[in-house]
Amino acid sequence: MDPADFEAALDRELKALPQLHAPRQLLPRIMAATSAPRPTGWMTWPAVWQAASAAMLLAVVAGLWMLAAAPPKPVADAARTAGEAATIMRALWEVFLQPVGTYVLALGVGLTLTAALVWAALEFALGGASQR
Repeated sequence: MDPADFEAALDRELKALPQLHAPRQLLPRIMAATSAPRPTGWMTWPAVWQAASAAMLLAVVAGLWMLAAAPPKPVADAARTAGEAATIMRALWEVFLQPVGTYVLALGVGLTLTAALVWAALEFALGGASQR
């Protein structure tokens, strides 16, 4: 069968099908369901989840309160060590890595522009892309 004939036959068959209509009460029910405000958030959680999350929140607050009041020696030592490590890393960055990174970036941009210039020159000299 020719594709044009098949398309015409299919179009006739589809137009011959009876028109479908929605029930009369469908739209009012949909509008009522979508316009009614629905509660959202923590209050809609199951009671078990609410209790568990409240207990977890209280545990976190109590832990932070205890750490803020008198941090244990390992925590204070870890905080001091982390501060010293951050200072050392910042010094290494400012002395070694940042200057080298600047030169590497400048070199990369220069090489990219040089490659683009060479590519454009070759395209011009060779007459562009083949038309075959």
